Amino acid sequence: MKQYLEASFILSGILPSESEEELTKFFNDFSTNINQIKDEGNFKIEKWKIGDKKLRIDISSDNSISPHVAILRIRKLLGPAIGKKFRVGVRGFEFIKYVIETEIEIIPESAFSLPLTESIEFKEVEGKKIALITIDPKMEEDFIEKGAVERIIKLVSEKISKQMHGAKKEHHEIVWYSGEKELHTEDNPTTLLQKANWIHRTNYRNQWILSPSITTLAEAVKKIMVDVVYQPLCFHQMMIPKLVDWSVWLRSGHAEGLYQGGFEPYFVVQPKEANPELFEEIADFITITKTIPSEMLFDKITAPIGGLSYAQCPPFWPWLQGKTLAKESLPIKIYDWSGPTYRYESGSAFGFERVDELHRIETLFIGSPEQVKKIGVETRYKIREVFEKVLELEVREARVMPWWLEQASQGETSDEDELIVGTIDYEAYMPYRGSREESEWLEIQNISIIGHKYPKGFTVKAEGNIELWSGCGGGSFERILTAFIAQKGLDRKNWPDSFLKYVDEIPEPIKFL
Repeated sequence: MKQYLEASFILSGILPSESEEELTKFFNDFSTNINQIKDEGNFKIEKWKIGDKKLRIDISSDNSISPHVAILRIRKLLGPAIGKKFRVGVRGFEFIKYVIETEIEIIPESAFSLPLTESIEFKEVEGKKIALITIDPKMEEDFIEKGAVERIIKLVSEKISKQMHGAKKEHHEIVWYSGEKELHTEDNPTTLLQKANWIHRTNYRNQWILSPSITTLAEAVKKIMVDVVYQPLCFHQMMIPKLVDWSVWLRSGHAEGLYQGGFEPYFVVQPKEANPELFEEIADFITITKTIPSEMLFDKITAPIGGLSYAQCPPFWPWLQGKTLAKESLPIKIYDWSGPTYRYESGSAFGFERVDELHRIETLFIGSPEQVKKIGVETRYKIREVFEKVLELEVREARVMPWWLEQASQGETSDEDELIVGTIDYEAYMPYRGSREESEWLEIQNISIIGHKYPKGFTVKAEGNIELWSGCGGGSFERILTAFIAQKGLDRKNWPDSFLKYVDEIPEPIKFL
């Protein structure tokens, strides 16, 4: 990789001409040290010049230390070198021109741009395919210090690779199957529930009102999860926030996947001022027109401060952030179903199983790698018991290794063929979709071992330098009950006794004239 940088250090005063000898030695020593450390490549300070409260410097690098990294190191060393003798300090630096030339696999068919760059060009030189990245000279020092340039270079390669190979699919391997179960309907469960007046679609996309009838079944599923999974494994209930600020999603890594095929949040905004006078005109407009003036509102709200909870796991972690856990508190095992979570589902979803507002059970556990592996396996089998033994659903388990996890070589399986880092999906057969072999099964629950991702992201440590891992799982009542109705129907005589013992009397649906 070849790089060329023109930059200026901003000084607190004007350096005298007698400083030139000192600076010549400083820059020669710096270049010599870099080239001695780097066995290959070449680093060179092409020239430098003293100006009006500025020190101009041009740097080239060929497979050696990056010029912007050199600038950060020089800034640190230059202050003491000139400050004591010439009483001039270094206040900062600014880029004038920064071009990075890196070799790529292919010249992409579709050009693209990136934030904090002036341009990205592609060409072929002597049989080599090259990307020329020109960094925006106005990039802030803070971004440079925190690795923005390195991430730009990496992202260019990733985008080219994506064009070359396309989106990679998850590894999907069936590892267990309940066997065929007796089925009592082939009707669409959403249609059945609507006709029975158990659910009602709202005026908003992919949102449903759950009647007392189906809410009774949701409460039954809660009781089953507590009796079969949480109490035997000593999990404790928590209430986790459902409004998540950007700092959480930055640390969890979700923000980097914003609407890139996996993280589709609802954003949350605030009023610029909680001032009645600010909104009086809007309130009057609504009173007169009985409509909502969206454009007028837009001027009086902030940019998004974050969003509604996509899953309960990330907003749990600020509780532990920056803390050291006592050994006696490990492992931590909790669950949460204290409120809905939100996902902006793409397309025009119809079914009750694909909703924007879902009522999700979150299972979360933290401990040493050995503790987390053990809890993950125990939880996996307990959840299997819920679906196969209590609900008597026809389900299967699929070992899923997301492509990004596989690429990072983080996915593992043990000699016992148990999940170590990765995910087990529970999938239910949906008779109305077609045959078992050809139709799409519905994912109703998962259990994952994440490894050290969250403890590292939120800087959580443990007493005695114990390595921390975490695991989590989730499943919504909407999906679990959709699968149950899809296989069993609405007639109670077809429901298993193991489930009915948890079901209170189902209220009669409200009748309409």
